[in-house]
Amino acid sequence: MVVGGRVHWVARVPGTSSLYCTHWGFLLSRHRVVQYCSVVFLWLGAHWPAGCRHPGCWSLGCWLPSTIMPTFLQLSHGPSMGLYWKHQLGHLVPNRVLIVRLSAIGDCVLTLPLAVEVKKLWPQCHLTWAVSCGARQILAEHESVDEVLEIPRRWLKSTEAWLDVRRQLRSRRFDLVLDPQGLTKSALIAWLTRAQVRLGFNRTQAREIAPFLYTHRVARTKRHMVDTFLELLRPWQELPNGGGEFRMPVFPEAAAAVEQWLHQQRLGDRWVALNPGAGWPTKQWPPERFGILARELYRLQRIRSVVFWGTEDERLLAQIAVEESEGAARLAPDCCLLELTEFLRRSTLMVCGDTGPLHLASAVGAPAVSLHGPTWSDEVGPYGNLHYAIQSNVPVPSRRFKRRGPPYSMLAIELSEVLQGCLQVLEQRPASSIAPAA
Repeated sequence: MVVGGRVHWVARVPGTSSLYCTHWGFLLSRHRVVQYCSVVFLWLGAHWPAGCRHPGCWSLGCWLPSTIMPTFLQLSHGPSMGLYWKHQLGHLVPNRVLIVRLSAIGDCVLTLPLAVEVKKLWPQCHLTWAVSCGARQILAEHESVDEVLEIPRRWLKSTEAWLDVRRQLRSRRFDLVLDPQGLTKSALIAWLTRAQVRLGFNRTQAREIAPFLYTHRVARTKRHMVDTFLELLRPWQELPNGGGEFRMPVFPEAAAAVEQWLHQQRLGDRWVALNPGAGWPTKQWPPERFGILARELYRLQRIRSVVFWGTEDERLLAQIAVEESEGAARLAPDCCLLELTEFLRRSTLMVCGDTGPLHLASAVGAPAVSLHGPTWSDEVGPYGNLHYAIQSNVPVPSRRFKRRGPPYSMLAIELSEVLQGCLQVLEQRPASSIAPAA
């Protein structure tokens, strides 16, 4: 089959009913026409008459078992969020549950309340989390997660990795799969489990061909992503807005290392955490403004700052902010995700854009000032903690420039706005109060 200028061979291994495909890129294409045509081709191959031997049938995958592909048609014909299947699923008491949230770190943190609520509903169930990013460090220590299943990042492009992932998923015999991510790569994980109930979102939240791979779908009605993810449990319970709990654990070894570094730097109990880096270039506020902000906070409040970084590129941004602060800020050490969590737990205030550390601050209850340009503060802003969210008044020119391009939206956020938000949060939080330590 030729899609997008590339040849994709679909074949059946003799003596088995397994499908082996050398490249799944046609299902992962960003072009909806290519995705839908691929689904139609696969369905035709699965339902072509058994006696047909037309040469074109081989390119359509006529040897695909007919029991696999009907799930692709459930978007328009399968169950939807209604009283019938809500009553049907309400009696389900699963023994083995899988949450598929592969990436990124911040999104995994926002999904933690879903795991907490699953354990509240079914304390006896065994909860597994499929992940392919650094969030596995936190998930492995969380009280609600019984097992972390690590998925290779490029498992769809390797036949060996694909077979290994399928073997691991099916050997666990999941009763219920929840897919809050809503992408093709996550929905395929859910589909490979062969679970009787694979619950995800419809087109109100899920993208690509993900809705085709679920047995049941939920419509998104909430605004913040934490509340949205919790809607996957709507067949069993209804939670009010803001009702999610992170229950972030304390990491003793990381806490000891953090306490030692803070003692060496003589920062005391009051200091501000700054993070100029972000996953998208369009989410980055200029590092020079972070440095000036640190300088002004020290001049007005006599409070120093610590600038955090993750990658080497972010370290360069952090060094620029430290140099611009004229001694009011310190460069944070190279720390793992657990140590960063303990740093934020002890911070007086966190200032950053829409990135993983912002959601970690919400998880540990640290006050935050968040800066939002291409994303919306009421969707991915701080959740549950004392915060001040700043939304840029300059929209992204087009979807093409949402992830990559000049950070026009972030440049429109003035330093005076951020300083005002910091002072307001610091006034609401007494100087003597600090985040709970280990």
